[in-house]
Amino acid sequence: MTYIPEENKYEVLKLKNLIKKLSWGIEYSDFLSPFAIKYAVEVLLKNQNHILHRSWGGYEDSERNILALFNRDFEEYTENLTYPIQTILIEAKNNLSHRQILGSFIGNGLKRDKIGDILVKENGALVFVKDEIATYVVTNIDKIGNEKVKCSIVENGQIDIKWFINNNSKRVVYTVASLRVDSVISHGFGISREEAADLIRQMKVAVNWVYIDKPSYAVKEGDLVSVRHHGRLKIEKVLSTTKKGRISIEVSRFS
Repeated sequence: MTYIPEENKYEVLKLKNLIKKLSWGIEYSDFLSPFAIKYAVEVLLKNQNHILHRSWGGYEDSERNILALFNRDFEEYTENLTYPIQTILIEAKNNLSHRQILGSFIGNGLKRDKIGDILVKENGALVFVKDEIATYVVTNIDKIGNEKVKCSIVENGQIDIKWFINNNSKRVVYTVASLRVDSVISHGFGISREEAADLIRQMKVAVNWVYIDKPSYAVKEGDLVSVRHHGRLKIEKVLSTTKKGRISIEVSRFS
């Protein structure tokens, strides 16, 4: 992992400073993108054998997470880490979008790295935030766009988070000439093979959060392919090979 996208450079820099700062006890990062977490684990902490890490974003399989760093000698005290995360319930009369909520939070002066996942459901949403901004949110945000809302802090167990987890993926089956990433992207998003290859060369495609630059890169079952401005594909299954040698695959497509 040598390439760092422009939008991730600041959080990588903050992680470097956090690692330098660590002495005794626990240091918590702000919310990090999946790329930053992977970069921290595979690059920044690779040879730091005295530093251990865990991550959490407020619920299982969260995308944006807080990284907890601690000295190996402190491991026995970290069985039940208390992450600095609060859960905000937003209630509204009409449906809200992820973009509207994030835009309103940032428009109120809140930084993106203080905000974790946003789970949108009918007439409301759950937003995971750093402790330090939770009180500000519930006392200052009463509107999302033109919609009046009520924000409140919810404690563990008060709300079933699973109800808010939206599986917005669509499972599709199609055939490709090979498992080259440009071929998979082309069929998955309905764009030309040439356009897919250009996106890859422009470092706009990541496989399992690692950016690649070779259209010939071979994907495999379980891989998550992210394409900037298009969405994501997860290779669920490689099903079979047709008589003409094409490969049938099942993918989940996230818009």
